[in-house]
Amino acid sequence: MKDMTENVEIFYVPNEIVPEVWGEVQELMEKSIATSGGNFFPHDVLDHIMEGFYMLWIAKVDGEIVAGITTRVIEYPNARSLSMDWIGGSQMQKWLPIAHEIIVDHAKANGCSQIEGYGRKAWGRWLAKYGWKPNYIAFKMELGNG
Repeated sequence: MKDMTENVEIFYVPNEIVPEVWGEVQELMEKSIATSGGNFFPHDVLDHIMEGFYMLWIAKVDGEIVAGITTRVIEYPNARSLSMDWIGGSQMQKWLPIAHEIIVDHAKANGCSQIEGYGRKAWGRWLAKYGWKPNYIAFKMELGNG
């Protein structure tokens, strides 16, 4: 049986390289960003990456960019957390095991005691095997005056 992870790479994209890959990554992350209901657009995420608010990570399978992930560190009064805000792409079954390990190592190296992420309910099925548990459900009501 072929090892599904043998042609997978996960790495942080330095800001000077972001413009070279953003076109591909943006396409992969558009559905994720759209879940914000207009609070964020792809250019907002790019601006935040370039400002250093987010770090951009990409997953490659057989040399092709197949996913993008943004992370940031959140300082709470009593904890430091690594947040994964935007994740989008395909072939998750191939890259998620490796990405999870790398993100956990990155969080620990940055003194984080926890990792949090935001996404649709379906993420629970993928993340449960790594020890993730749902933390809360967010509700939203549009007021129509903005």
